[in-house]
Amino acid sequence: MAQNKAWQAFDTSTEAGRMLKKLYGSSAGHPNIAYPKLTTKPRKQMPKFIPGGAKLDATDARSNSHRREKASTVEPWRKKYARPTYKPIDFVARKRNTAAIDEILEDMSMRNAAYRPPRVNGSSTDAEKARLQEIAQFGGGKALPDEMTLGKTTLPSERRAQALEEARVEREWRKRRGLTEEPAAAAPEPKSLETQQIEQISREIEDRAAFLEEAKAMGLKGEPIKRVEFEISTRKHELERRM
Repeated sequence: MAQNKAWQAFDTSTEAGRMLKKLYGSSAGHPNIAYPKLTTKPRKQMPKFIPGGAKLDATDARSNSHRREKASTVEPWRKKYARPTYKPIDFVARKRNTAAIDEILEDMSMRNAAYRPPRVNGSSTDAEKARLQEIAQFGGGKALPDEMTLGKTTLPSERRAQALEEARVEREWRKRRGLTEEPAAAAPEPKSLETQQIEQISREIEDRAAFLEEAKAMGLKGEPIKRVEFEISTRKHELERRM
């Protein structure tokens, strides 16, 4: 305690020391401040229960009855389980036993076998429609009778992929054998618009002629046959005029 009061011992031989002793010395009194008197009356403590229309000093009539305390309550039956207890050794990390390892491996194999990757490709796109059209046309589709379908053949996309793979394998073999790369074939000159139109008309004539032969073989007659013959005749005149 004396050590805590040591800082209050000031040298009184100087004016500064005497002033510090008056301010912080042990004999320094508390400042006398004239606080103003309170003009408001203290509020009374409000009761906990104020019934509607009753006085402030009224009491709750229900507090005089002990029926609530004496009322019997029915507690539903429930099975009581003993709380599990743990030992400090249970929290020490240790190696897994064979059964735990087998269980983990079985869970991993199940998840790998049942995994279904999410669908990342869009649906109802132009590429998806083209793929389905290709399958229906060259993959044995049954939208038309068997006589009017091409039958099940290799898809054009599969042929293109196979050609690209063969070209890649050939380039790899040439690289391993130390052979030089074959010069890329020069791009063919673009055809003129007149040539493209002539080829288009020729293909239309061939398609309609093939359809006409198949229709006659199936026994079709009447207006459809005449319309196809008229289209063939019109395109032949157009082809002669352009050539």
